[in-house]
Amino acid sequence: MLYFLGLTLMVVGGVMLFPLPIASLTGEYFLIPYFLIPSAIAFLLGFLFFKFFEEEELSYGEAMVLAAISFLLISLFGSFPFVMGAGLDPISAYFESMSGFTTTGLTMFEMPGPGTIDAPQTILFWRSLSQWVGGLGIMILFLSTVLGAGRISKRLFSAEGGGGRIGPANRRGPEVTIRAMAKSTWKIYTLFTLVAALIFWLVGMPAFESINHAMTALSTGGFSVTSDSFASYSNLILVVGLFPMIAGAISFTTHIRVTSGDLKALIKSNEVKLMLFLIVLSTVLLSWNLGWADALFSSITAQTTTGFSSVGEAGLINGPGWGPLQKSVIVLQMVIGAGFGSTGGGIKLIRTIVLGTAVYWLVKRAVLPERAVVPLTIGKETLSEETVLQIAVFGFSFILLLVAGSMITMAAMPQYSAIDCVFDSVSAQGTVGLSAGVTGYGMPVVVKLLFIIQMWVGRLEVIPVFTLLGYLFHKTPSRGKPI
Repeated sequence: MLYFLGLTLMVVGGVMLFPLPIASLTGEYFLIPYFLIPSAIAFLLGFLFFKFFEEEELSYGEAMVLAAISFLLISLFGSFPFVMGAGLDPISAYFESMSGFTTTGLTMFEMPGPGTIDAPQTILFWRSLSQWVGGLGIMILFLSTVLGAGRISKRLFSAEGGGGRIGPANRRGPEVTIRAMAKSTWKIYTLFTLVAALIFWLVGMPAFESINHAMTALSTGGFSVTSDSFASYSNLILVVGLFPMIAGAISFTTHIRVTSGDLKALIKSNEVKLMLFLIVLSTVLLSWNLGWADALFSSITAQTTTGFSSVGEAGLINGPGWGPLQKSVIVLQMVIGAGFGSTGGGIKLIRTIVLGTAVYWLVKRAVLPERAVVPLTIGKETLSEETVLQIAVFGFSFILLLVAGSMITMAAMPQYSAIDCVFDSVSAQGTVGLSAGVTGYGMPVVVKLLFIIQMWVGRLEVIPVFTLLGYLFHKTPSRGKPI
């Protein structure tokens, strides 16, 4: 496992060099050592692991532990520029870094008023890059699960509307390889980002802001280089911003199908259908007290778990039309989340479909004769009771952690309303980034640490964290199939 951890650290060391040209172009030369030093340490440590430990086939449990540890270490190295270059304390810097690599978007930077965030441009670029890299990394992890040992993940994938081949065929057989899928995903992800940046710039967004917002929109991260997110932009820019958010929230296996010639893949996707339904329903509910433009933007940014805002944080706290009902609608969307195999967070749309179908199946089986055979099917895929049980356990664990996190937040910050505490707790664990004002530099350390854990657990979808705990307590983790 240390061999692969070494590879991960070497990649992190390389990624930390990308902000250096920005520092040179902007004249922020004083920031260069703050990237070079952690980059060198990460690369050297990774090289030692890579050199002195042999490559070995990982079990499912070991792969999950590797993923959990990797996010902790990546966020650690990524936090150094925030401490040295932006003046954040170590815990706040780690919060910012974890929020970036998990594509959450909650921030420790103060927002004094409209305009660009009061931080060096190189630091702002690093925040955006961390989300872009984190979004790509979580999709590669997804592909490893689906195309590796993931029998249940494959069934979920088929139920989502993904029967058949999803990319280039392996020469030795009809199944795709993880390497081929990862390559296709990287190409599409990069292309979409470049196109989004270009269109943002063409419709009037400054070049630097266009590049950053393209990265954080497609990764459904939501970090913005402006203090009020998208609130000060024109309606045209708001409309343009909807498309990369939606693209990032759709499974990239669906994107691969579309770009490979299966143009009906979007129409056939059960997740896309549910996503559009929830967006329309939420927009209607929100528009009772908001304008249609803000209602639509808020609905999409919540459902895709991106976290951009057309009203700014101040609008969510004190803005007209944002009462408990409207915030509750957004909370439900953040819990459900985006597509399976996308950059988005939440429980995931396909799991919601499975759980809803299972409830209908249980009712149907209860009213029919005992001898009746009632298969549980979604599309052309028949799901076993084991599959549904594991998804139910995942959903229960996710909700239980949300409840615990919300209660701790309410106890630690009694000056905020219950709905606002729940809102930010869900935003952290759903890797969304919207805030009702609870999250900020001045929040208690215990809540900062809590949200760091929730972002980490939410991004990894619970199971890898439980597997890591199993290792720490000297229990052999399950080598069974992933949820």
